[in-house]
Amino acid sequence: MRRPAIVLTLVLGFVALLGATVLAQDGRPPADATPGAVGITGVPLGAVDPAPAPGYRLQVVELTWEPGAYATRHFHPTALITCVEEGALGFVLQHGAATLTRGGTADAPGEPEPLAVDTEVILEPRDCVAFDEFASHMEHTGWNAGDGPLILWEARLLDPEQPFTTYVNEMGTPVP
Repeated sequence: MRRPAIVLTLVLGFVALLGATVLAQDGRPPADATPGAVGITGVPLGAVDPAPAPGYRLQVVELTWEPGAYATRHFHPTALITCVEEGALGFVLQHGAATLTRGGTADAPGEPEPLAVDTEVILEPRDCVAFDEFASHMEHTGWNAGDGPLILWEARLLDPEQPFTTYVNEMGTPVP
């Protein structure tokens, strides 16, 4: 009698583990999530005040997204390039324009391609998403699409007069 109970316990444990992995990979922000970011930390790697862009700061930041981390719908006021170093980034463009460049290789680098609005993409190591023109109209959502940490490198052109991130509701209205 003991053997079937052990086997059943092992099978149920395995099924629970599979379910947890699937949930971790579907880490989109919950529909009722409070606007903001959960489980994300960042460390500046370097910065410069570029002479050709007076009043702006160019900064490179390494971001770590824990399993289950996400950022609800938001925008940034200036140009940004985000590249995956490790893990998988889930990304949806809700409004505006952005390009996706798949990593490729040294012999065959990826070509930038426009992202379609309301289309989910998963970025893997060496993949980058970028936007510039009309950046403040580029609303997007991101989440850790893997079951381990997600490491991103971002090149940010910062306007010190504006917040770097503004969270918005479904209508694109900024929320506190």
